Amino acid sequence: MKDIVRDLETIDFRTLTIFVTTCRLMSLTKCAELMQLPKSTVSKAIVKLEDHMQARLLERSTRKMHITDAGNLVFERAAILIDDFQSLHTDVLEMEQQVQGLLRVSAPPAMGDYLVQHVFSPFLRQWPKAKISLEVSYGFDDLFAEGIDMAIRVGRIVDDRLVAREIGYTTRVVVASPAYLKKHGTPRKPEDLKDHKCVEYQYTPGISPWTLVSGGLSESIEVDCNFFCSSIEAVKRAAVEGLGVAQVPVHNLGCELKYTDLVQILPEWHAVPMPIYLVYRPGANKPRRVRELLSHIVSLEKHFHFGSEHHLCQGGECPDSELVEKKA
Repeated sequence: MKDIVRDLETIDFRTLTIFVTTCRLMSLTKCAELMQLPKSTVSKAIVKLEDHMQARLLERSTRKMHITDAGNLVFERAAILIDDFQSLHTDVLEMEQQVQGLLRVSAPPAMGDYLVQHVFSPFLRQWPKAKISLEVSYGFDDLFAEGIDMAIRVGRIVDDRLVAREIGYTTRVVVASPAYLKKHGTPRKPEDLKDHKCVEYQYTPGISPWTLVSGGLSESIEVDCNFFCSSIEAVKRAAVEGLGVAQVPVHNLGCELKYTDLVQILPEWHAVPMPIYLVYRPGANKPRRVRELLSHIVSLEKHFHFGSEHHLCQGGECPDSELVEKKA
């Protein structure tokens, strides 16, 4: 077994190709010309193969050349290998030029619904043979170790091995339910939040000041939170149920504002904007499905600009509008 492994490591397809081409043309000179190699390189490759096979494969003289019995056996088998490899190479190239197969994408949970509706659904309608596995994660997955094709991430990218293209930004706005505001009053300035119960989107309970900005102004407020959760959907639901005031990412707000389940308060103030990045591994030889999805996401950059004035439901484009209207 060790000898076979050694031979596989030292006898490469280039050497076999030189031998097969020489046999087909019955000429070292013609082989060298066809493969654009020095004649000495062709001769050395033949000698190298003969040394490994421990047999004379070609009988050469100044006038003619013929293939030995051992040479015919090697030629027949090697020709099949070379042809199969060339066919394999062609098949792989054709496959890689098709937009088909699995794409693995990582994204934070807060962006999952938005990506499905505005990014992945149009892409899969255009390329029905493609498949997408959306893997939501709060952390920054290792794209190299886990074989993930690309990721959408919010905030600073710490892995400098990756290509990170900024495609937009997002912020959080302050919201509460009409019922809560009717009972507890509406905050008119950031410091008024000290007198309200708040709902916090974070992984572990604890006191964390809310920093809000407006133009060139910035205020940090120590708020009293009575509900903590790492799920933004649960934070929204808690706010709708009247548990308190919440900060919700703009890209997660839509129907709640349009149909007044939630009301934006302190509209001139919002959290510090954070960049949104499209992140992927470097390298030029990407399958076409990966290149097409990267290009598709980049073409939608304007859809990732989530300023405080952005509402997904404006213009009657809410995906749940029919459902809400039927309920009404």
